[in-house]
Amino acid sequence: MALESGYYRTMQSLKKKSIIALNLSKTIVYSFEYKMLFTLSSIFSSFVKPPKLETDKKLIKHLELGVMELHAQDAQNIIDGIYPQGVLIPKSPLKHLKNIPLLLIDSLKISRRRKLNLKKDFDFNSPEVPDYLLRNYHFQTDGYFSEHSANLYEQQVEILFSGTAAPMRRMLIKLIKENSNNNKPLKILELGAGVGTATIDFSKSFDFEKYIVSDVSDAYLEKAKKRLGTLGFEYVRSQAEELPFQDNEFDLVISVYLFHELPRSIRGKVLSEAHRVLKPGGLIAICDSLQKDDDVALNEVLENFAIDYHEPFYKDYTLWNASLALENSAFKKVTSRSHLLSKFWVAEK
Repeated sequence: MALESGYYRTMQSLKKKSIIALNLSKTIVYSFEYKMLFTLSSIFSSFVKPPKLETDKKLIKHLELGVMELHAQDAQNIIDGIYPQGVLIPKSPLKHLKNIPLLLIDSLKISRRRKLNLKKDFDFNSPEVPDYLLRNYHFQTDGYFSEHSANLYEQQVEILFSGTAAPMRRMLIKLIKENSNNNKPLKILELGAGVGTATIDFSKSFDFEKYIVSDVSDAYLEKAKKRLGTLGFEYVRSQAEELPFQDNEFDLVISVYLFHELPRSIRGKVLSEAHRVLKPGGLIAICDSLQKDDDVALNEVLENFAIDYHEPFYKDYTLWNASLALENSAFKKVTSRSHLLSKFWVAEK
């Protein structure tokens, strides 16, 4: 028995190390791509403004330790069965490489907007889209409203976060499972699902009866539909603050990196709507950016991010008391924690 136990521990240790190595390889690839885009912008710096490249050695070391801790926790969550190893399946390397020329060109356009401080540099308009969303978040081309933007968005996010966006999002899965007593297949609503990047991991991690993928962008929803298919999924274009669903309809409402892109008044409406559509005992689960003083060493990073990547509501978000806002929207049992650059909340109706 002792030999069997020792063998099991050894195999689990090797598995954990292999998962960490895989995650680190992604971090290395995306970090290289960030520096490549930065270098390109620097070459044309007379015409564009490159993003900030962090040079503070103490801060870099702090972030590197945080990345290692995140990857180690992600690996442990897989070993513990919190979510399956299938969440690590990478995007097609061929598609990834094909995007590189498009990303290089787009990075110059983004850096040009940054230099000229252009915040609404696209023609898209729709009475069905709120004014606060009609802008170039992150100075990105077409905002959230074109096929071009949808095709590049996921890779751009991972480049920005050096391949840590996916493991950060997955930390929410663990928090949900720690706070859920529901053993039946779930009815899930994901708000601001975008191109379905988080949806892939969440749908692999929960037994669900129905999964509604909602977003305000038709282009992003179409991209999500192509990736996820229609088996078990429904796609609904809607604003998170005006949901077209019945009261008490869902067991779980998920939001990933949505709230920091909303004005404070809209955040409150989204929480109220989430409470309305949840069943009694249902959970709201939020993954979003770190906030001020969650990690004092990163306060300056948060301050600069709002400016360098045009996030008009981000600074206010970093000061927003989300736990209190959840309680004011009649949620109870509010739990929160943070990992690296992200923060998480789970609360019960």
